[in-house]
Amino acid sequence: MADSSPPEYSEYSASRKTKWNTKSLIRQAERSHSRLPGIRKVPLPGLAVIAFVALMNVIVWIGAAIVLHYFPSLVSSAVLAYTLGLRHAFDADHISAIDLMTRRLLATGQKPVTVGTFFSLGHSTIVIITSIVVAVTAAAVSSRFDRFSTVGGIIGTTVSAVFLILLGIMNAYILYKLYKQMQRVLNLPEGHEDEAWKIEGGGFLFSVLKRMFVLIDRPWKMYPLGVLFGLGFDTSSEIALLGISSIEAARGTDFWVILIFPILFTAGMCLLDTTDGALMLSLYIQPAANFLPATKDEDDSSPEAPLIGEDHEIQPSAKNHRDPVAFLYYSIVLTCLTVIVAIVIGIIQVLTLILNVAEPTGRFWDGVQTAGDYYDAIGVGICGCFIVFGGLSVVLYQPWRRWIARRHGRTLVLDEEEDPEMSPETPMLAEERSRATAVNYGAVREATQ
Repeated sequence: MADSSPPEYSEYSASRKTKWNTKSLIRQAERSHSRLPGIRKVPLPGLAVIAFVALMNVIVWIGAAIVLHYFPSLVSSAVLAYTLGLRHAFDADHISAIDLMTRRLLATGQKPVTVGTFFSLGHSTIVIITSIVVAVTAAAVSSRFDRFSTVGGIIGTTVSAVFLILLGIMNAYILYKLYKQMQRVLNLPEGHEDEAWKIEGGGFLFSVLKRMFVLIDRPWKMYPLGVLFGLGFDTSSEIALLGISSIEAARGTDFWVILIFPILFTAGMCLLDTTDGALMLSLYIQPAANFLPATKDEDDSSPEAPLIGEDHEIQPSAKNHRDPVAFLYYSIVLTCLTVIVAIVIGIIQVLTLILNVAEPTGRFWDGVQTAGDYYDAIGVGICGCFIVFGGLSVVLYQPWRRWIARRHGRTLVLDEEEDPEMSPETPMLAEERSRATAVNYGAVREATQ
């Protein structure tokens, strides 16, 4: 007869202890993250992804060091491959695509911390495939690779340019809607604060373009886009040259040794693209976290105060002390930057494509050639522009508010200082979010009755 006695108490306690420890570790990580002044501005999931990719970089280098111990002549080429990956992550098309898609996915209510990761992995797929082909066929592919790279370059550059220009146009439309909304908010009479959060959308242009961008509604869908961007073969050509030169320098080297170079290239590019995506997310989510309406009847200074989550709706609250003007102000500044960057980089790519195919001459085209030669420097400049203009927007915000208050004849009410214990970036556990949302909806119903 089978033993039907209930499990011992120790089994229950062990199960509960494991579950409790997991939740406790998550809560402890959230609280620790919320108390770090500079680090807490980056969402905790973003820091986790960056740490994971950095750990993968360490593991890749450990594996490479083991292999290079037997092939010391390849050390310099390995370091160069990794450096090329780091450098290519600053290319303008990477910065623009990651920035624009992070903004779009954030607008749908997601927290896309892996946009840069999937984009770089897709981009690196072409690098790895090309490197395998080169390593296996060696010199035989060199004569045919040039013709294929020309066709791939046209396809990749066209996809990249069209994508960036269309996203720039779409964000220009969003910028127009934000500007109109700002005008409405500034002209709202007293007591109509809830209407400030009814940001309108739609229109003919949006209805046409959204059919194209709705295809990328999850961060992982940046992978196929990265593959298309990678068809330009600029990075693949660099890795292919490394593979060919390594084969020539070390005769008889197996092709799997040559794979160290694209793997190191991928590791470096993925690290900076992932960091770029997480920083862009924090740059966009910080104004939203600071200035969106309060969503809880309880004290917002709690370290576990809710943030806009993937399934957390924005609801007006009767106890709202946040300022929608500040949210719209920072949204307009950042959207304006993305529009300028996307359209400028898209136009540069179109002109570069014309230069490579038609080969026109003149001072203008010499300038286009120079811009193409310093494409990575343009990407670094874009990052610098976001930092500089983002900082200027913070510095100029209060003087601008005073000028607006004088112009509209209103009393200026400055935003409350942020509580050091406050953690708008700390994500909630699922059960905490559901409880907070339920409380919030109840508060809204009471306020509207």
